[in-house]
Amino acid sequence: MIFPVLELENIVQVNDKTRLKANKSYSPDGTAITLIEIEPEAAAGFIDVTSSQYLDYQYATDGTKTVTLRINGSDTATKTIDVLSQAGDRLFSSDAELVPHEPDIMNYVRAGRNSFLDVHRTAQDRILTWLDEHRIWDINGDKLTKEQIINLEEVNDWSKFLTLRLIFEGLSNAVEDIFFEKANRYKKMEEAARNRAAFRLDANSDGQEDANKLDFRSFRIYRA
Repeated sequence: MIFPVLELENIVQVNDKTRLKANKSYSPDGTAITLIEIEPEAAAGFIDVTSSQYLDYQYATDGTKTVTLRINGSDTATKTIDVLSQAGDRLFSSDAELVPHEPDIMNYVRAGRNSFLDVHRTAQDRILTWLDEHRIWDINGDKLTKEQIINLEEVNDWSKFLTLRLIFEGLSNAVEDIFFEKANRYKKMEEAARNRAAFRLDANSDGQEDANKLDFRSFRIYRA
């Protein structure tokens, strides 16, 4: 008996390296695992990953991809991964914007990736969640979407410094180590950028910029 366990990211951008992992697959009854194969998308064909137990891959087209793990030629597990175009991902900041602040930042990209796009995506989600928590909603009272932020330059600094904070928080393993200090510094810069923010929104999703601009310097924030 073998239990195939497939781990992967939920979302990735076109041409962004991602790691499809099978290393947590196991056999409760001691059956030997002699062959591990991964098919990164339908009709791509299975690739033998027995030695490494993972497959590093990047997708050339967007869409929902079905990943299949096959062990010993028969036991399988499948999951889907959403692959977004750069325009569809609509991230608020980029790796190139991190480098002027931290020239060696790309040295810290985690194994199985070639960018920090996943962290920029987390920053995007945190920003939209912050707006929701502070009752900055669309015309129907729903959480704003990334598409409703008209001008990405207006959230760029907020996203950039938040991304840097998240990266260094992930690297820190002790209070007051260099990464902890950097995370704190970028947190202050993040908060300053957020407090300076002024948004052009499309709150009714009609494809047109709203007449009024949301300016945090004069906008009353309601706390739950």
